[in-house]
Amino acid sequence: MNPDNEDSIHDFLQSQITDTPLSLNNELSNRGVKFNHRDDFEEIRTFIDEFIDGNNVNRYIVLPGLRGVGKTTILFQVYDYLLNQKNIRHEQILYFSCEELNKIEDCDIYDTIKYYLKTFHNSSLQTLDEKLFLLIDESHFDKDWSLSGKIITDKSKNIFAIFTGSSAINLEYNAEAARRMIRYPITPLNYSQHLKLKYNYHTDISNDLIDLLFNGNVDNAIIKEKQVNRDLLNLKNYHSMDWDNYFKFGGFPSVMHDTNHRNAFKKLYYSVETVVTKDLGTMNNLTANTQTNALRLMKFLAEKYPGDISQNALANKIKTSAGSVNTIMDLLEKTHLIFHTEPYAGANARAKKSWQYYFATPSIMHAINLKFGFSSIKLSEYEGILLETLVGSNLVNLKNSEQFFEFSIFYDTYKVKKQKVDFIIKKDFDEVIPIEVGHGNKGTDQIKDAIRRYKAPHGIVISDTTKTIEKVDNVIFVPIKTFSLM
Repeated sequence: MNPDNEDSIHDFLQSQITDTPLSLNNELSNRGVKFNHRDDFEEIRTFIDEFIDGNNVNRYIVLPGLRGVGKTTILFQVYDYLLNQKNIRHEQILYFSCEELNKIEDCDIYDTIKYYLKTFHNSSLQTLDEKLFLLIDESHFDKDWSLSGKIITDKSKNIFAIFTGSSAINLEYNAEAARRMIRYPITPLNYSQHLKLKYNYHTDISNDLIDLLFNGNVDNAIIKEKQVNRDLLNLKNYHSMDWDNYFKFGGFPSVMHDTNHRNAFKKLYYSVETVVTKDLGTMNNLTANTQTNALRLMKFLAEKYPGDISQNALANKIKTSAGSVNTIMDLLEKTHLIFHTEPYAGANARAKKSWQYYFATPSIMHAINLKFGFSSIKLSEYEGILLETLVGSNLVNLKNSEQFFEFSIFYDTYKVKKQKVDFIIKKDFDEVIPIEVGHGNKGTDQIKDAIRRYKAPHGIVISDTTKTIEKVDNVIFVPIKTFSLM
């Protein structure tokens, strides 16, 4: 720490200690209504309660996620929980943003915490004799954040630390530190989470939809779907266009209450742009040219079908090398801006075929297109891609969830293009389940052909024209709105 900046650091930390409790109401409410907790908060609260009760094993929590998904809100909710429900003194809780600290001097979490302990607790990491809670936001502004977290929590069993950061922190954490931390990605909201946060409406349909998806059991899902549809008709302040707005502008609590779609898309695009131009810029060896090419590449991806793109075509389009495209695509995927599906084929064949890429949410794709203008693609085709993106996103988030079993997601490689389905999922050694996503009326020939080809026990058709869940023989029809509740 630069001695010339010590007074400024002291003032910064003092203001964080004294002012944060006073700002909780503003940070945790909208128009006087307090925000509900995401399900992720409940998981984090379990670790906190265990620590307070004397279990000091799980004390280093890392929350990566895209900007706008609610990581900072979770930190303030943790602060509020500690202060007002667990009766922890505000002097024992420190919240700060590395981005703000960075304006004083280059953020160094380790030195800052050592100074905090010495100055405000007359202690050190080794001699600390009371429980402290460190809530550190935007930690990626310190390139050594992960190692700092490991050292801090290793040296003192009395410190519980939560680090949040842009999804860019997935790119740079110390391998040894990774074995100590609990990484809990904060993903964009599915529609159930959206309803919970915005309207305080709770539904437990998710597990029944998972049962439908993998086991073909529809009875409980049908009952729950009817209940949800009845509830939404009578839900206070719920608007009939809410799901359509969620579909094209949602998934991010930062825009949930924004009724102006133009403002919402600007915020979403700014979040995407900031990950590339600012958050990735905190990494070493990432040139400005690479960042520019990443933005150009995302613009091009937003105009295309997921399966229409080869690495060489992308390289030609943005006038760079195929190797540079591979690097950029890997960066964008690790930051959770995009995800991929691999071909359903043997290992050798899979290595030769390209991957299909999707944006993390349809709202990100839509925001990019609104920013730069739409290509010549037809509206119906474009909305079909958005639907496919939503389904893929929900599947990926389910796969990556800490509470769920492992399964794989593939795309269909059948040689007859019109007979291909959009996704194939497979759990362990179970049979595959083909999934077709449809915009407009969908017949059964395509999904039945896939069921036959893959000897699947059933197939799923997810559509925006299906009104309710229906099972006809071994084909299950699911409305896209219902599926988004999973």
